[in-house]
Formats: sequence, C-alpha cells, structure tokens
Amino acid sequence: MEAALDLSLRLATAAHGRDDPAEAAADVLAELCAREPVAAATLTCYDPITDSHRALCSTGYTSNVLDFLRSPAFLSDDVGYRLLVDHPGKRARCWRDVHVDYTQTRSVVQVFRPAGFAGGATARLTTRTGSYAGDLHMSTTDADLPTPTLMLALHHAAPLLAAAVDVTRRLRLGLVDLGPDEHAAVVTDRGTVVPLSGTPNRTGDPDLPRRVARWRRAGHLQRDGWYRHRWRGRWWRVRLSRVERGTLLVTAPDASARGLTVRELEVLTLLTDGLPNVAIAHRLDISERTAAHHVEHILDKLGAKGRTSAARLALEDGLRLLP
Repeated sequence: MEAALDLSLRLATAAHGRDDPAEAAADVLAELCAREPVAAATLTCYDPITDSHRALCSTGYTSNVLDFLRSPAFLSDDVGYRLLVDHPGKRARCWRDVHVDYTQTRSVVQVFRPAGFAGGATARLTTRTGSYAGDLHMSTTDADLPTPTLMLALHHAAPLLAAAVDVTRRLRLGLVDLGPDEHAAVVTDRGTVVPLSGTPNRTGDPDLPRRVARWRRAGHLQRDGWYRHRWRGRWWRVRLSRVERGTLLVTAPDASARGLTVRELEVLTLLTDGLPNVAIAHRLDISERTAAHHVEHILDKLGAKGRTSAARLALEDGLRLLP
C-alpha cells in the first residue's frame, strides 16, 4: 500500500507540475515508464465542447493503436472499458480485472496482440465531481503486468490526473473575476450545456441554451459581452463569449435593469445597434413618436446626454436584451 501511495503521489505531482497539459502529460508518462516496465502508454483528454478525444502525449504506440483507443470500437464496445464506465468505483482496470477472458476479445485479437502487447490497463480519468476528463492507457509485453501496486496507484491518482487534463478547468481558471452568485457553463454548437470544472450547472431558464445558440448564429451582428435576460419575473445578467465550437456563458441574478421597462430595453437594444427612431418603430410595430418618447425616457433614466452615450452605457452594463 505504501509503495502504491508513493507512486500515486509522484504521478499526481508530475501532472500538476506544468501549466501546459501536454507537458504535464509527458511528465506523467516519463514518471510512469521510469518506475514500471511499460511498453507503451498514452494520456488523452476529452473535450466535451467538441465531443472529441485528443492524445496529449504518447510513447510506444503506433498511430492505428492510438486511433483505436480514441474510437467508439474501444470507448463504447470494449468490455473492459465498459466496466470502467458502468462501475466507476474502480477507476483503473487491467486485462486481469475483466470478468471474461480479455485475451479473446476483439481489442486484443485485432489490435493489441498484433501490435506486440500481452497485457495492459486503462485508468478512466474523472474529476472528484464526476466529470469525465480523459484516459490513461498503457500496454506491456508481459501478461503478468501491470503490477497490483501500479493499478492501486492509478486508482488513487486518477482524480488528480483528471483535474490536470480537464478542458473545462482551463476555461474556469480564465474566469478569475467570477463572483459568488455567478455561474459558468459552455453552450456547445450542438446545443448541450457543459458545466465548467468546479462550478455547479445552474443555467436557469431551460430555453436559455437555444437563445444563446441563436445569438451565436448571428455572428458579427452580436458582440461578446453582457446582456439582460428575464426569467420567472426576475432579471439576469448574461455574459456571452465565443470559444471554439461553443459559447462561454456566465449568468448572475440582477435585482433590476437600471429601472428600465422591458419595452425600454427593447428600444435600447435596437438603439445600440445603431437604428434610428423610424427603424425602431418599424421593428417594434409602434409609432415613431412612441419610439421617440421611449428614447427620451431611456436617456433620462440612464443619465445619458445622447444616443451614443446611452449605447455605450448599454454595452458596459449589459443592458441589451438577448435576441
């Protein structure tokens, strides 16, 4: 047990010794291969935003084996990997830990044995909050390996390795100004909501992801920044920022919207887009005179000297409505 805990600590220390996940992965594999007779190993990360796996570092594997380890043929169909998914209490399993003769499975017969491997193991990396972050795969030329000591070390190190490669954690670390009442997530281009590491999934309005996707489809017509959103009779501030194949979403409750009514916010949103009163009136199906009155009230409530000043305040304070 002491040897396993020592190795687990060494792996975790290697994982968190670098800011770059690829460099951290290289250090983990170097530590692993220096202490155990490992013929090949790879550390992968899973990106829930793009729904893809990427090898951060690998040694000893050919490209076809690496492709197999990231494919549905392994991640969905392999009996050993399915045990890791269905029984997460055991974070790492070797060929000996499978209830069937693993040497007769498709993975071994068609992929691992032709590559020269006689044993192997996988640690499924999930954070302490249960988010899947990636995998650590290794293969050996000895059927009696990996050792029980190494398997126990991987079990204990898995959550810390997961934290080091977690894609959403890196996004979360970029939100240094996140307040106690603010909650962050990513809305993917597929319309799914991915909570960020260390933050609860509290996007509120179930219709919000659809509206965020509509905002993103507008492209250059919509700017990154704060917006206002109303749900269940309450105002929310919503910050939107484009990331690769998704939108970073931050929500926060807001007691008011600078005293502006919903209609005045609609007018202010169009005013911020540069529309004159006649165009605002046409867009909202009101008279031009009514639109002008709304603009006057907006300038008065915001203490703005003119339309340009009101537009600047709307952008700074997030007074635009989501589309």
